[in-house]
Amino acid sequence: MASIRAPLLDSHSMTAETEVASKQPVFLLDTMSFIFRAYHAMQRSRPMSTRSGLPTAATYVFVNMITKLRADFAPHYLAAVFDVSGAVFRDAKAQEIGVLRRWSSKDKAFVEISYEGYKAQREAMPEDLARQLPYIRRSLEALHIPILEAAGFEADDVIGTLARQASEEGHEVFIVSGDKDMMQLINEHVRVLNPQKDNLVIDPAKVIEILGVPPQQVIDVMALRGDTIDNVPGAPGIGDKGSVELIQQFGSVEAVLDRAEEVKRKTYRESLQQNRETVLLSKELVTIDCNVPIELDLAQMQTTDPDLEAARELFTELEFTSMLRDLAPGIKKPTAELIEDPAAEQITAFFAAAPKHGFAFALDKDARLARSESSSGSTETNAEVAEEEALPPMPTLLDAFEAAEESQVGKEATPEYLGVSVKADDKPELALRLQLTPQLRTLLENEQVPKFVHDWKSTSHHLSALGVTLRGPITDTMLLSYALNPTHATQSLIDVAARAGQPVPASLPGAAHAIQTLTPTLRKEVEEHKLTSVYETIDLPLVPVLFRMESSGVRIHLGALDELSQRFGSEIHRVSERIFILADRRFNINSPKQLGEVLFTHMGLPKPLIYGKGKKISTAQDVLENLAEEHEIAQLVIEFRHLAKLKSNYVDALPLLVDKDSRVHTTFNAASTATGRLSSVNPNLQNIPIRTELGREIRAAFVAAPGYRLLSADYSQIELRLMAHFSEDPLLADAYRTGRDIHTLTASEVFGISPDKMDKHTRARAKAVNFGIVYGISAFGLAAQLSIPQGEAKLYIERYFARYAGVKSFIDRTIEETRKQGYVRTLFGRMRPIPDIESRNANQRGFAERTAINTPLQGTAADMIKLAMIAIDRKLAEHKLRTRMVLQVHDELLFEVPEDEEDAIVPIVKDSMENVVTLKVPIEADLSFGHNWRDME
Repeated sequence: MASIRAPLLDSHSMTAETEVASKQPVFLLDTMSFIFRAYHAMQRSRPMSTRSGLPTAATYVFVNMITKLRADFAPHYLAAVFDVSGAVFRDAKAQEIGVLRRWSSKDKAFVEISYEGYKAQREAMPEDLARQLPYIRRSLEALHIPILEAAGFEADDVIGTLARQASEEGHEVFIVSGDKDMMQLINEHVRVLNPQKDNLVIDPAKVIEILGVPPQQVIDVMALRGDTIDNVPGAPGIGDKGSVELIQQFGSVEAVLDRAEEVKRKTYRESLQQNRETVLLSKELVTIDCNVPIELDLAQMQTTDPDLEAARELFTELEFTSMLRDLAPGIKKPTAELIEDPAAEQITAFFAAAPKHGFAFALDKDARLARSESSSGSTETNAEVAEEEALPPMPTLLDAFEAAEESQVGKEATPEYLGVSVKADDKPELALRLQLTPQLRTLLENEQVPKFVHDWKSTSHHLSALGVTLRGPITDTMLLSYALNPTHATQSLIDVAARAGQPVPASLPGAAHAIQTLTPTLRKEVEEHKLTSVYETIDLPLVPVLFRMESSGVRIHLGALDELSQRFGSEIHRVSERIFILADRRFNINSPKQLGEVLFTHMGLPKPLIYGKGKKISTAQDVLENLAEEHEIAQLVIEFRHLAKLKSNYVDALPLLVDKDSRVHTTFNAASTATGRLSSVNPNLQNIPIRTELGREIRAAFVAAPGYRLLSADYSQIELRLMAHFSEDPLLADAYRTGRDIHTLTASEVFGISPDKMDKHTRARAKAVNFGIVYGISAFGLAAQLSIPQGEAKLYIERYFARYAGVKSFIDRTIEETRKQGYVRTLFGRMRPIPDIESRNANQRGFAERTAINTPLQGTAADMIKLAMIAIDRKLAEHKLRTRMVLQVHDELLFEVPEDEEDAIVPIVKDSMENVVTLKVPIEADLSFGHNWRDME
């Protein structure tokens, strides 16, 4: 399809522009270098794939990199240079090497070994990366960036040739690459640009700073040190430091070889003398050929606007939502006229049609959100790949806006206008911007008029702040989309519209129109995927329950937090001082760099594995845990981090979030997790540690109001009970039917220990096995968790499956069904795609299998507690009780109960939770009362 290009210029303007553009810089992209870096970085940080299982991470990062390059430098001339599959001239040249002479420490002499060939040791391209190359090429075509390549030559040679030709014509050249090999091409007109290092520009002076030699000697250094990636042998035993020292001393490879007898270090001297021809051939292999038979065509390389239709087709296929969002304004026009200032007859028409047909509406926040996202750029566009590491998306103004909106829920009256949209029979759709008049208020509160909104709960909070109670049948496009696409990172209106190919809402009428248009499309898909029951019986009726919980909030004892703050502060000081004594110096413990230097350089502790070329030493939790077994300082750093996190995230933060009644109002996210579980933000009250004493201390600050007590209702081992239900394992099911302790039973069956000789430690190990199986734990993972040899852990898992054969059958059956279907479902029909279940990448496939095993269990548990919440909320209203449901944390509900309602509330809560569904084993909920959340009995 035709692309959108700049307007035509007259002959005079064209001449003027040509004169200016003739000396514009030329940007040459070392494409495969960045593709590999993008792939390996994203493999570690966040693998990506479509719902159908197509891997997309490398494509995603690559397109973002191109977008950022164009945004930062606005290149007038840009081309992407690729390697061509097949033999290159270096392959024939490398055959001349024949054998290598390597130093043998065993024989104390140089020995001959066969040379495998140029790049012979390179691993084959990963299958999931190879699948992405056609899409990367398509992305370049859609972005109108030419692809350059030459048969028989590598991309480096094509880049070197074009750089030479462009510089000879008077152009500055920027080679966009992170490869040090490119430094040999640098001169006063040619520079290397490394976007992965904050757009570092490398000129001749910078080459000396980085390598210790000027550009013209880079080849000599590389020839001596060789290249393990490309299997360039070099001079055995002469590494990075030695190669630079020798070239600094002698000036060139040839001079070093001719004067080898002058080299003082014996191993260097003998290596040079034994490998003269190999080193000279290595120099030829590392030298970029700048005379490739290819002609510079600046007209072909001139940048133009992308082919929006081609880009849209590609990004839709790859499910790149925010990229679609950025393209959408120029792709599709709304099917209705969006009227900002409606005439009187249009307003009359709306109020005539709305009561009969229902209407979609949006608040001012929806339009501002759309404008913020459109103007600030997508978060995906801001994603960059640091040196060998993919960074998470950079925060934008949109993030700040959304956080502010969430924090003000129920506190400020923000919108005064609404976008409304109504579709009457055989009439054009009306999409208007209306003031919130009494007539519109009446319509919003009319219980007979259907309403279509996006994010009913948030909308209810905003309308409530304006004194409006939203009533009537509600359709929520956010929840419809979530039922269909639970794995998507966001369900914002603008993203849902972009995924559905609808116009991006950039105004109040536009937002309302998008909701109106999305509703039938999403409803149809929900029906086709058999998700109507999930939407209508769980997700939608839960909204008013969560609205009331958020409005109520939970009471905080500020004095208790103040005491904890002082206590935690003292503990942090104590731990810090002990760390400084052991380290024999003071430093910033919060700095991973300084901590790494202290632990691994100053103290000489065993270094963890080094990932990537950046040689970054990790001080992650797992690294410290491994060190902590033998080194006190690592254990203290873990303790310091735990204390600091609790203090900053909860002890010091919660007092800043309380209202005038000392209550904190969290926001529950009902459409954010792939399993269907709720999450909470501002503050996140679901991540308060419960397994540590310090975490439990924070719970003591959550209290009941005077005259009330807190009631905790917690499902007992719900996921294990669900495993018994799904697997129908006789031993597991019988244990729950007869009331036997499942962890004691497993310890007896797996460890061979009689129940009457069981101690707490052994039962705890069995508990780890039980829950580990639920989460698809491997022998490696269990070994790490129990601090036992991997072989012993493997034996425990084998014994478990031998005794609980039904569980093994369930796991095998679930994985096989997921491979066939590409998704799993909960007991209630909620669906989760598992696209990586067929991945050839063992790590991705293993994670997908574990996800497939756990999702029916965790997802069903999440649905059960949601249904229980709906039932309890209804009964509270029916019995006109003052009891309030205030928190939901995983398998636990927390209530604030008037003391005179305690006897009435217990059977309501217990019955609702235990009879929410009939399983093949009994469901149990443990209830306890207390004045604070820690001390419950």
